[in-house]
Amino acid sequence: MTLARVAQHAHVSASTVSRYLRGQLKVNPETAGRIDAAVRDLGYEAPPAAAPEPAQAPAPAASPVIALIVPDLVNPFFAELAEEIAATAAAGGISLVVGVTGRQSRREAGLSELVARTDAVDGMIYVGIHRRNPRLVKAISGGLPVVVLDEEIADTSQADAISVDNYGGAYQATAYLAQLGHRRIAHVAGPPELSTSRDRLRGFRDAMAHADLPVDETLVLHGPYTEQFGASTFPYLTGAAEPPTAVFAGSDIVAVGMLSAAELHGLRIPEDLSVVGCDGIRVGEWLRPKLTTLQQPVADLARSALDLVQARVENRSGERVTRVFPLHLVIRGSATAPGA
Repeated sequence: MTLARVAQHAHVSASTVSRYLRGQLKVNPETAGRIDAAVRDLGYEAPPAAAPEPAQAPAPAASPVIALIVPDLVNPFFAELAEEIAATAAAGGISLVVGVTGRQSRREAGLSELVARTDAVDGMIYVGIHRRNPRLVKAISGGLPVVVLDEEIADTSQADAISVDNYGGAYQATAYLAQLGHRRIAHVAGPPELSTSRDRLRGFRDAMAHADLPVDETLVLHGPYTEQFGASTFPYLTGAAEPPTAVFAGSDIVAVGMLSAAELHGLRIPEDLSVVGCDGIRVGEWLRPKLTTLQQPVADLARSALDLVQARVENRSGERVTRVFPLHLVIRGSATAPGA
């Protein structure tokens, strides 16, 4: 009889069972009862623990250990999100380990499997950018408490999920540009396979339709959420038969690239081209002009993710939880009325 079978029977992770049986993790009475019943019913015998030294006091029960998986720390949004989760975890007595995938699907899968196999980790907060991760799905089905944060991941319907209203935010940003009087509005979007990109594009299209403005498909550009992609868009925007007077960028880091490269293409921001971003990264306040953006509720995302994964570590019963937070438009200096 294996520890994994006991964990499956008790509807908790193997690491939770292991650390509970060693006296290193406190769980609520209901979860403790399920683990004890699984051990008894399956006839599991834990390996004998080494006897403590006579003068050594029993070690206190350890705090939960949570793994945070992020795509990179180059994009300031992911860096700020990881920083907020780390600070919130420390304030709550939760130990946090961070894995960076480098935006590579194999590393995403490998880290997911590594976290699921180790007894040292009790749960995972997963921020992925690839649509599928079979090893993550396997980890969830094996009982590891997982919260999927930001992007939708296929086949993770058993995991709790936290996101923001990307559709509503994009609609709000585009409608703001239309209210300023812009009629030629471009959308510099993220990778089309990402749920964030698709939802923001839908919001853009619906806001344009509501304002009775046509969408010029040559002004809808897809690329990675990087500064380099933002800087590379100007030949397409300025080369259009009728160039845009405003852009909604699907990411602040893309907008940063646009603001840094605009002068090279003879454009002034916002006099010649208004720009609105999305994420609310801190560097947007340091730009000149300051970036108008959709603010992500990073503190709420961090707190909610940690609360959910900790609740699952302590008690795996209950239905799947999904939470969606709003994006708020922060008006600064990078967008104004055309010709102003």
